[in-house]
Amino acid sequence: MMNDEIRSYKLVSIDAWHDGEGWYWNNQHEVEAGVCLADSTTTRQLFKFMRRNGWLTDYSKGRIRLDDCWPYLTIEDRNTGEPLLCLICEEEQ
Repeated sequence: MMNDEIRSYKLVSIDAWHDGEGWYWNNQHEVEAGVCLADSTTTRQLFKFMRRNGWLTDYSKGRIRLDDCWPYLTIEDRNTGEPLLCLICEEEQ
């Protein structure tokens, strides 16, 4: 049986700027603390969960991607790479 650990995350919105080569976080604002996710949660399940909770809109379907760079799960604009939201594992802070 697979160990499916539940972790607690802090969801933040990201204010970022682009320098012509990449995006850099300028500031972040806490949206929600204590967001619990299982390690086995897929990207599709995560986005569905976020839409159900009002953190993503239906308009985001097909327009976002996930950059999984532990302990940061960053939701980015699929076309520009702009970071929009980030789930930060609270256990790693």
